Amino acid sequence: MLETIFRGTLTPASAREYGYFPFQVPPGTTRLEVSYEYEHQGDDAVLDIGLFGPGGIAGGIDFLTGDFRGWSGAFRREFVVAQDHATPGYVPGPLHAGQWHVVLGLQKMTRPTSTFQVTVRVYTGPDRASTQSDARPRVEPATARPQPRWYAGDLHLHSIHSDGENTIPELAAAAQARGLDFLALTDHNTVSHVPHLAAAGLADVLIIPGEEITTYYGHANVWGLDRWLDFRLQTPADAAALIAEVHRRGGLISINHPKDEGPNWDWKAVRGFDCVEVWQSLWWVSNYQALAWWDELLRQGERVAAVGGSDIHRVRTPERIYPHELGNPTTWVWADSHTQEAILEGIRRGHVFVNADPAGVMVTFTARTGDGREFMMGDEVPAPPGETIHLAGQVTGAAGRILRLVCAQGLAAELDIDAPAFTWSVDVVCTQDNYYRVEVIEPPEIPLDEEPAALMVEALTNPVYVRLETCET
Repeated sequence: MLETIFRGTLTPASAREYGYFPFQVPPGTTRLEVSYEYEHQGDDAVLDIGLFGPGGIAGGIDFLTGDFRGWSGAFRREFVVAQDHATPGYVPGPLHAGQWHVVLGLQKMTRPTSTFQVTVRVYTGPDRASTQSDARPRVEPATARPQPRWYAGDLHLHSIHSDGENTIPELAAAAQARGLDFLALTDHNTVSHVPHLAAAGLADVLIIPGEEITTYYGHANVWGLDRWLDFRLQTPADAAALIAEVHRRGGLISINHPKDEGPNWDWKAVRGFDCVEVWQSLWWVSNYQALAWWDELLRQGERVAAVGGSDIHRVRTPERIYPHELGNPTTWVWADSHTQEAILEGIRRGHVFVNADPAGVMVTFTARTGDGREFMMGDEVPAPPGETIHLAGQVTGAAGRILRLVCAQGLAAELDIDAPAFTWSVDVVCTQDNYYRVEVIEPPEIPLDEEPAALMVEALTNPVYVRLETCET
C-alpha cells in the first residue's frame, strides 16, 4: 500500500476555486481509498472533493476528454474506487497507471483560515471487496406507450450517487406510487448513477439520465446524456461552451432555481439554454423570482420552456417526514410516446405545463386562427396584422381560484374560476409579436403590484408565441 498525505490551509480568497493534488498510480493498482478532513466544516466552511484519472486536468475544463472518476462534493468524507465497484458518485473501472489528481473545491469560507488534510491510499494486488463483474447494463426505456398524451414527471431529483438518501429502485417505486410516468435523475456533477438505471426501471416509470451541473456560480440540469459533462465552470464563456456541448450531444439544458434561495444563476446574460426551472420545490420558496426572470426572457424574444422539479433528496415516509414529495411540482409533457426521445422532444418544443402535484390542478389551452388552424402551448402562431386569435382552454380542480392570461404587456385577462371543470375563451387581436401563457393562482392576500411574493401559483403553462406576418410587395 502506498500512502500520500496532502496538507494545506484554506482562506476566503480561494472560495469558488479548485485545487489539484497529484499522486502516482503504479501498474497493477486495484483499489484507491481517499479520505479528507478540514476545520470548521459546516456553516463556516464547505470543501468539496472529487477525483480525476490521468488526463483531463491540464488546460482546465475539458468537456470532451476529462478523465472524470467521481465527485461527492461535501457529502462524504471518504470514498473508494476499484475495477468493478466504487462508492456512489464515483466511477468504477480500470485504474490506469499514471498521475491522478484529487480535486478540492472551496464552496464557501467565512473563517480567516481553515486547515485541511487529504489522505490517498493506493493498493496493488487482489481487491478483497471485488465483485469480479464487468457488467454495465445499458440504459433501456420503460415500456413504450405509443399513444400521444400528457405524461407526468419530475425533472430534478437526487439519489445516493450524490447527496440524496434513496437508492434508484426506491425512487422509481416512489414515483410509481405517486402516479408519475417519468423521472430525470440529476445527481450533482456525476454520471455514476447512469449504469444502474436499467436495472432500477419499472414498466410504468421511465428514468431519464441527467446530471446537475453544480458550479459555484449556479446550477443547471442536463437531460438525455449518459456521458459526464464538466462542472468546473468559472466564466460566462465556460457556460456558453457547456450549452454548446450539450446541444452537440443532443441533450437539453435547463437553468435551475434562478432565485435567491436557489442558489441563483450568476450568468444571466448567457443565452442558448433550453429551459428555465421556474418552479422548484414548494411554490412559496421564492419561485415568483424565477417566474419573473422567465417572463423577462420571453419579453426579450427568447423562447425557452418553463419546467419544474422537486429537487427531492429523500422520499417521504410515515416514519421520516420530508417537506415535500416527488412530483411537487409535476412537469406535464405532451409526447408521442412514453420514451426518452419523445419526452425530451416534447420539452424542447415547449409542450409543457407545470402544477403543484400529479393529482393537482390541470390546465391546458390552445390558440386557433381565423382559418381554423389550431396550436398548442409551445407552438408558434403565424398571423397577419389585425388577425383575431381565439384562445380557449380548460381548468380542472381549481374552483375558487383565479385564471390569469399573461402576455408581453402584462395581464391580458383575469377570470374567476367558478366551477370544478372550468372552460374559458379570450379573443386577442394581433398587432405585434407576442406570447400568451396561463397561470392558475390563489386569490392574493395582498395586491401583487404591492407584493410580488404574494403570488401563489397552483399551475402554469408555457406560452403560444404569436409571430406577426408581414406582406411582401
